Amino acid sequence: MTTVTASPGVGSRSAVAGPGLPAGRVNIADRVLQKTAERAAADIIGVDAKGVHVEIVSARDTAAVRVTSPFPVPRLDDTAAVQAATPVLEAAAAAQSELRTRLSRLFGREISRVDLTISGATAPQRKRVL
Repeated sequence: MTTVTASPGVGSRSAVAGPGLPAGRVNIADRVLQKTAERAAADIIGVDAKGVHVEIVSARDTAAVRVTSPFPVPRLDDTAAVQAATPVLEAAAAAQSELRTRLSRLFGREISRVDLTISGATAPQRKRVL
């Protein structure tokens, strides 16, 4: 039998070893889960991972994730982009749902909740034409 155990505070789960898989224990540090969640959140939201902060709170077989991140918005002087943009609340709800699905798949456990706190806004940099 193989037991997969995350570090304290993240929980554990057990699985039966399949053919050719060694029995044993796999420990995953909290920091690895946190960094993985930060990268996934940055990718889904569309911002630099340096500005994203994630906290993972674990229960027996599930985890809740708290994400704090700036949110991308179009440049306000680009009228066409502003009119075409998805409203922030709608985009944030879609990001929460996608993040929950992706983290459940990556962590191999149910993510019961994703709380997203928008800490600011980021606009794309103007590109200079030479």
